[in-house]
Amino acid sequence: MNTDELVSAKEAAKAVRMGLRSLYRLAKAGRIPSYAAGPKLTGVRFSIPEVKESLKRPVCTSPSGNGG
Repeated sequence: MNTDELVSAKEAAKAVRMGLRSLYRLAKAGRIPSYAAGPKLTGVRFSIPEVKESLKRPVCTSPSGNGG
């Protein structure tokens, strides 16, 4: 991954037409890839092509129900 291709959360959210909070929530859940950035690695950066590809994949959910 070329770090020049990484963008801020605000830019990524705009590119995929998603709210900023939703983007962060999906990243925290591991649904979309994100990368630590900055001197203390507390910032978050995204690759727009990777985010778009991840959003195309179906979400796997664990079965719920009757003790199955």
